[in-house]
Amino acid sequence: METGHELTSDMETITSPQPEELIRYRTLFAAMLCFYAGLMLWVGAVAFFGIGVAPVMFKVLPSKDLAGALNSVILHRLNVVELVGATLTGVAFALLFPLKADKQYRIALALLVTMVVLWAAYALGLTAEMKSLRRAINSFDTPDTASLPLVERFRGLHHWYSRLVSANLLVGLGLFVWQTRFFLHLIRGIVSTNHTN
Repeated sequence: METGHELTSDMETITSPQPEELIRYRTLFAAMLCFYAGLMLWVGAVAFFGIGVAPVMFKVLPSKDLAGALNSVILHRLNVVELVGATLTGVAFALLFPLKADKQYRIALALLVTMVVLWAAYALGLTAEMKSLRRAINSFDTPDTASLPLVERFRGLHHWYSRLVSANLLVGLGLFVWQTRFFLHLIRGIVSTNHTN
């Protein structure tokens, strides 16, 4: 018959994670921390700017020129914040690779790559051309005849910019849901392995 001390020792052996499992726990925790911090920073910043900043500026400020100039400065900083968020999210995927690089992982990674490509399209591609057009346009409030075609071109690029940002938000939300399911799957697997051992 086992004594109380022996029973306690057996329970600790069953429930205490082994060194390899402890590393997996810590790696998964770090990956989750980087993922949620990065994606919330990225998607949250874009959503807040689109809903609470840009519309207010163009309503409150007295001219389109002033609102556009301020909008340009904020957008540049927003793009940097997005890049930081993308980097943190990428670190999360790098940490997850040794744990389980299966089909679910590859789908999530494809979503992240899609977000980065979309970001590059509007933050690097469209932004550069829009800045060039802004310098060439004399005024958005009272454009002269020579600036009218440039204003139309600018509005077209701005339309595509908004579409790409909206698409990135949707992909980001999809990645959030998909990756949360993936994390839950990993946690169940680690817990199940711990109980089995």
